Amino acid sequence: MTRIHILFGTLGLSAGLAFADQATAGSFQDCDDCPEMVQVPSGTAILGSEPWVANRKGGDGPIREVTIAYTLAVAKTETTRAQYRAFIKTTGYRTINEPGREGCNTWTFDRVLGFIRDHDWDAPGYNQREDHPVVCVSGIDAEAYAAWLAKTTGKPYRLLSSTEYEYATRAGTRGPWYWGTSSSDACANANVADTTFRRLYDYAPVFACDDGQERTAPVGSYNANPWGLHDMLGNAWEWTADCTHADMNQAPADGSAWRGEDDGDCTKRVPRGGSWASGTDWVRAAAQASDGALYHSQLLGFRVSLTVEN
Repeated sequence: MTRIHILFGTLGLSAGLAFADQATAGSFQDCDDCPEMVQVPSGTAILGSEPWVANRKGGDGPIREVTIAYTLAVAKTETTRAQYRAFIKTTGYRTINEPGREGCNTWTFDRVLGFIRDHDWDAPGYNQREDHPVVCVSGIDAEAYAAWLAKTTGKPYRLLSSTEYEYATRAGTRGPWYWGTSSSDACANANVADTTFRRLYDYAPVFACDDGQERTAPVGSYNANPWGLHDMLGNAWEWTADCTHADMNQAPADGSAWRGEDDGDCTKRVPRGGSWASGTDWVRAAAQASDGALYHSQLLGFRVSLTVEN
């Protein structure tokens, strides 16, 4: 496995792109219904955002050095409806909702409509194909899928930690986006709130381009990041394994998930990456949100990861 050292601080995107040719040592798929996995380089990187960064939020965390010293494999794309359907068909799994919040949180033109009881992963309130990312799944649902995949394959599949997610998203780059610093370049690389979105929805600071999609897109529709991963930004928010922490100063530097330690609130989890309804304020490599572990949304899906045993 290639090991890289990405300590270029605020030197900018070009420094990170120097590592693009070291992208992956290989990909694999453990079963027909399993996601394709991509091994990413281990190494040291700078995460977080500088205080002067536009749209910076408290969840970005301070600038910090992290080291991924193990071999990490990340799903090439978000978990699809077809992959999630195989899990449901095999296990008969039934989701759990927060009391009074049955169904899936649904968006309309100018506001959040609220929880629609009839909306779920199989009928999220808009049309999807089987190769679209599964949405209207909670953090608990995502963990259940990963646990089933681990049992099925005999390998320790799991959700990414928040640290791993940003590390894999950046793929050796710095700045808000792995494709560069131009808002207008977003639509070749991600499904985001854009001019198409603006024709349907009256909120979010949109990107200055048109990605051609109203809501979710088939996974892998846009350019991969330098490590061969698709949709790490945009399309669907993605659950991570981390519990919510109000103070990011003690965030793990070794790639591990940050659970209940240091006053973590594990009734809430940390989504990453933004979605088709997210604009320039949320579709950023450093941005992370906080939602209830049982929350279901038209915007929220997940992907899996794996620590590869050498």
